[in-house]
Amino acid sequence: MKQKQIFHLTIVFWLLIFSGFILFKEYTLKTGKEILLKTEPVDPRDLFRGDYVILNYEISTLDLEKIPAEDRHFEYNDRVYLALAVEDGYGVPKKIYSTPPDNELYIKGTVKQLIYDWEEDGDGLIAEEPRIKELRVEYGIESYFVPEGRGIEIERQQWGGEEGVDVKVVVDKYGNAVAESLLIDGQELEI
Repeated sequence: MKQKQIFHLTIVFWLLIFSGFILFKEYTLKTGKEILLKTEPVDPRDLFRGDYVILNYEISTLDLEKIPAEDRHFEYNDRVYLALAVEDGYGVPKKIYSTPPDNELYIKGTVKQLIYDWEEDGDGLIAEEPRIKELRVEYGIESYFVPEGRGIEIERQQWGGEEGVDVKVVVDKYGNAVAESLLIDGQELEI
């Protein structure tokens, strides 16, 4: 093959890869169900990525005492599927699955941290098998780029706003999620 042909094939290859990423997100936006997720404050800083906010959701920390799990054995980087109930437009945790549930709205995530409950026996010794108390999960929607100059304003709102910051998320039938827009005190952020 000539060098020119290799160059053209490389360009076509990368264009196909980028197009695939775009089409994947567009598919989710067009076919998914729209829900709102509540956020919790985080303090990000990155001078090289432009204005963006790091979003930590209420569903990012899953308390296994409050949310039933199909199986309570989890490891770092395990795939989990969080079934969601929709209450007043908000997605709230219903049950944690290790495989995609049938006929339920769910969001796909990855376990990033395990919080253990170290129980003591009657003699004050710590039990050998600790129980997992909480999971910290990422869903791939934790960063959101915002209009220039708005990042710090949004962070302040997360820390002290009356209603805070919510995110309009679209979740498709495979549990893939795309953050569509931010809502500050119930008003959609204009981009």
